[in-house]
Amino acid sequence: MQFVEPIRDIKKISQIKNILRWEWNIRDLLLFELWINSALRISDLLNIKVIDLYDWANWEPNGFFDMKEEKTNKTNRITITPKVKETLKLYKETYPNIVQWVDNYIFFQKKTFPLGSKPIGRKMSWIFMSKICKDVWLKWNFWNHTLRKTWGYQARMSSIPLEIIQHKLNHSSLAITQKYLGITADEIEEACNKLDL
Repeated sequence: MQFVEPIRDIKKISQIKNILRWEWNIRDLLLFELWINSALRISDLLNIKVIDLYDWANWEPNGFFDMKEEKTNKTNRITITPKVKETLKLYKETYPNIVQWVDNYIFFQKKTFPLGSKPIGRKMSWIFMSKICKDVWLKWNFWNHTLRKTWGYQARMSSIPLEIIQHKLNHSSLAITQKYLGITADEIEEACNKLDL
């Protein structure tokens, strides 16, 4: 796997969302917001269907959904955050023909008939990720794993305990989470010297 960087500047995340809103690209706005808030791997994210995100009884956004992850075979409960719920409402208004069928893919290919029957692929998501990062002048190595890593990085910067980050990312050990987040020996030493009880 390529080494990827997280989006470290929270302002860049807002800029990306603003660009997608301004372009009225609601499918990709939802892709970005759900990706960054769920910390899912792209292979799991692209398989999300309407039934996962909407309550079929009233077509309102769900509060969460459970997903069995392809890589780990573990079930992960995904919280649908308030911002994602707002975007889901926009999505429903923009794509009523997609939302009316529970088996449609949320991140559908636009040139497939019937619309919603096939999800975008990993390559398309990588093209989207690369373009949107360049649009806000991010110049590092960004790939499909960028937004998963961004969630971990931003959670860490928000002082969320590593054990919770480990659980959210479905890592089997804290050591894997530390390596994933790029925690270095120098940072640990700095933290010890700063605390200095």
